[in-house]
Amino acid sequence: MDFNFTPEQEAYRQMIRAFVKRETSPELDREIEENERFPEELMPKLAGTGIYGVCFPEEYGGTGGNAIDFALTVEELAYGSEAAAACYLLPVFFAGQMILLNGSEEQKKKYLPQIIAGKLKGCFALTEPGAGSDAAAIVTKGVADGPDHFVINGYKHYISGADVADYIMTCTRTDSDRYNGITIFMVDRKAPGVSIRKVAKLGSRCMSLCEITYENVRVPKEMIIGGPEALDRGWYQMMSSLDMERIMVAASHVALAQKAYEQALEHAKVREQFGRVISKFQAIQWQLVNMAIDIEAGRNLVYKAAWKAASGDRMSMDGSIAKVFCTEMAARVTQSAMQVVGGQSYLMESDLQRWTRMALLGPIGMGTNNIQRMIIATALGLV
Repeated sequence: MDFNFTPEQEAYRQMIRAFVKRETSPELDREIEENERFPEELMPKLAGTGIYGVCFPEEYGGTGGNAIDFALTVEELAYGSEAAAACYLLPVFFAGQMILLNGSEEQKKKYLPQIIAGKLKGCFALTEPGAGSDAAAIVTKGVADGPDHFVINGYKHYISGADVADYIMTCTRTDSDRYNGITIFMVDRKAPGVSIRKVAKLGSRCMSLCEITYENVRVPKEMIIGGPEALDRGWYQMMSSLDMERIMVAASHVALAQKAYEQALEHAKVREQFGRVISKFQAIQWQLVNMAIDIEAGRNLVYKAAWKAASGDRMSMDGSIAKVFCTEMAARVTQSAMQVVGGQSYLMESDLQRWTRMALLGPIGMGTNNIQRMIIATALGLV
């Protein structure tokens, strides 16, 4: 067992760090948070580095990386720049992974090169008032309209990045069968009948949370993910993308915890109370030690799951374990970091308060941790 990155992966990691240092800053993250905007200006710069293509096959313009490269990219970008991480995830994960895993050959050849060039973004629209953890309960409807089109009517909410996505990967009900009646369409955000409203939220405001209303939205049959032959196969397409989603969520929360821990550690070494720096007090030492243990454990879970995925092994349980542990760990670490830093971390000008707010999403978003525990229980033969 080798816990080291390959020389190529290490060089790639250093390239990401150089990009973050050169093109982003903490001030940029604070500015986009204050103005609630998507930092579109970073996309051509990211595309210029080749980062968008790392996890796509060479025949579509990528470099053929694997799940370890994906986890490494997410962790480094999420650690270095919230802005850069958002500009990576909307095209590469929400659009690219869905097309790569489930798209037709024609769709892959058409859209993946656009994603790699930084010219296409996507979002994933599943959640509805009655369909969240129970993903198969969606009622947004897609009805055939002639031989070549469907008409979509319905409503989605809690959809990340819908206001800036080029395409909305929309889960619809195309048949009454609970699992064999779901179809995913690539819906043009600017199509007639699509209405999007941004919703205020607690966490990072770099990527908006949106409501989407579909009113008689006409979509060509060829925009079914996987092509017309994939009609009613959306449930299985969703399931195929969830493993990578769990790795993505877990890796980003390791990064979130890491930077909160580092800020607390640095503060503890210079802040003086009762005539000595507070890092000399055992209470503070143990808080910092627990943070370091948590982060190390979380990172190992992420890369174990990514290693299994890269090896072609089944890793659904490993991905769920990583997602549960890392999201709950990030919530613990960010709040402990606020305890160490004290009153100044409670000010809105502090990065720590933003990271703590961001960490609160992890256990409830992208498949709640209760659902992940059900997945793990099933894998253990308990269900």
